[in-house]
Amino acid sequence: MMPGSGLTSSVWMRERGNKSKPLAADDTTDVCIIGGGIAGVSVAYFLARLGIPFILLEQRELGSGETERTTAHLASAIDDHFVELEKMHGEEGSRLAAQSHVSAIDAIEEIVKREGIDCDFARVDGYLFAPPGQSTGFLEEELAAATRAGLTVEKMKGAPLTGFETGLCLRFAAQGQFHPMRYLHGIASQAAKGGHIFTHTRVSSIEPGPPARIQTESGHTITAKHLVIATNAPIHDHLPVYARQSPYRSYVIGMKIPTGSVPRALYWD
Repeated sequence: MMPGSGLTSSVWMRERGNKSKPLAADDTTDVCIIGGGIAGVSVAYFLARLGIPFILLEQRELGSGETERTTAHLASAIDDHFVELEKMHGEEGSRLAAQSHVSAIDAIEEIVKREGIDCDFARVDGYLFAPPGQSTGFLEEELAAATRAGLTVEKMKGAPLTGFETGLCLRFAAQGQFHPMRYLHGIASQAAKGGHIFTHTRVSSIEPGPPARIQTESGHTITAKHLVIATNAPIHDHLPVYARQSPYRSYVIGMKIPTGSVPRALYWD
């Protein structure tokens, strides 16, 4: 985590006079995006860059769902590990997954520089180690699998943490960290130059089309050639997805520490 990364969407909007507004009339567009988290706003940003008209609908404030509850980590290392990914999808599938993560971090870095977004973006190393009391054997397998996937990974005797001995660990180079909400609002301000963003607009029903027709609870309709559903879970076809989903929650603890006492990096067990 980074200092200040807990800035919420509501606080951010209050600081800026809350310029967001709900949809107030029927409209037609090339692309309708449902969901104003980092996925939906990123789509809007790239559409604006391409000159493609869009309308984005968010039921609360931008980033008020999972995006404002995330950490600052931008990683090409993955939670389920490349060993498991390779078993499921083969070496080529694993390589494509790794490259997608690498490309995403590169793209964020490029956008931050191009748009001058003040979001504390930084390149850092990431360290993967075994939880206390557990075997480090899986690290050798993960090193080999991650290397086959094309990542720059090396084995280390321990992560650079004074007073906490991790034992054998893997160092993933060229990871990243940033302030997710500052980044989100940075790209949203650029996206808004090429389309329309409406908050406090809840979608009540969808007709896929074509053209797609998106009905809001306020009674207005958006007609679009294309539809992007960028909600945390799909809202248009509940059963097939929800029947396969398991809810999980991880937690973040924020605390003050002496400046410089922990090297700036990402640490995972």
